[in-house]
Amino acid sequence: MKRLVFSIGRGLACVLGALLAGCGSKNALEAQPVLKRVDRYGEIEVAIHTRQARSANYDTAVDDESWSLRWRGEPLLIDSFGGMWLDQPIRTGAINTVFVIGAGASPDLVVNVGDPNNASVFHLLHQAEGRLSAPLLCRSLGADNAVRVLDGKEAGRRFEGPNYASLPDAGHILLGNACVYETATRRALEIPRTPDDVYFPYGSSSMVLSPDGRSMARIGVLSESNTPVMLIADLGGAGWTRLPVDPARMRYTDFHAIDAAWIAHHFEWRRGADGRDHLIERAGFEPLPPRGRFLENAAQYDVPQAVTPQHEDLGEFLARRFRGRRLPPEANTGDGVLRYEVEQEVVFVTGAGFFIAMTAQTYWPGQPGDPQRQKALIRRIGEAFDAELAQGRHAALFVPAID
Repeated sequence: MKRLVFSIGRGLACVLGALLAGCGSKNALEAQPVLKRVDRYGEIEVAIHTRQARSANYDTAVDDESWSLRWRGEPLLIDSFGGMWLDQPIRTGAINTVFVIGAGASPDLVVNVGDPNNASVFHLLHQAEGRLSAPLLCRSLGADNAVRVLDGKEAGRRFEGPNYASLPDAGHILLGNACVYETATRRALEIPRTPDDVYFPYGSSSMVLSPDGRSMARIGVLSESNTPVMLIADLGGAGWTRLPVDPARMRYTDFHAIDAAWIAHHFEWRRGADGRDHLIERAGFEPLPPRGRFLENAAQYDVPQAVTPQHEDLGEFLARRFRGRRLPPEANTGDGVLRYEVEQEVVFVTGAGFFIAMTAQTYWPGQPGDPQRQKALIRRIGEAFDAELAQGRHAALFVPAID
């Protein structure tokens, strides 16, 4: 069968299978992909295939989904770049992701090709006047090929790994950390190189786009002082600007809590004399009430903004809100840590939070000692304490002690 220049073929194949499902094994090779359906967008066809493979534990069979693209019924290849630094011309038929952009009979497609675990490239598939073009949008190094919707109804939605999805309302899409694709103009706006003295903290993923679509802001940290800072990228421009973040007034529990709403509460876009939108601190904002955080996979809640332990105050809270009964101290508990019995569980008061210690004791599901029950109890305790913090109670937690 004749092959065309702009071909893109089956995607995920053995990228994850080699690690998780023994893709290179004889059994995996014998499980041939089966055509599930074909979606048509103008003269581009997306063929969806399924293949049975073993799960990561080899104990169950799972369906791997992959896809291939055709143009006028024939397989497509795309001229792209490969190699460690994406500087070697290649022609490939392997794809990792397919995103359908916009609506109508002949929408555009954004695809990712190359090695998803190392370096890959985003291309645009655009059909017009009976022709297909596949211009390069941006190159993504270091396996940073996640796709995020920056505006529209699905703003904030993030796609990682292999995906085939439709994004009919997205106006701007972040491709890895390399560029922002503007769907209306079909322009890819390059994101400047990250400053050497700044890093983006793990768990901080929220980004906001300026109304004019020419700047993007996100939280960062100054490497030397470990100080948070708001960074603003000039898309397609020379670099970044920065605004100070004052944690005493701009409160957050951790970087996960900094989302688009948090940014909008403390900052605003203002049109400048140059006709562009610039981010500034919002005048007269009310500081958000302090909140605690829940540790993942643990029965623990703490208030990271607290500066002075208040064991007795938090113990009184347990007694008042949850009928907690104070227990005698134990020799191996931490300095000043209190113990309370709450709903047949032993809850420890740290002075800035609560936790239930893990044990090796047997338990019945749903009964005292069940870790899921313990996490649910700490969740209720923490949410009740958050509500009191929002009312202005427990202020002594945030007042530095006087020696």
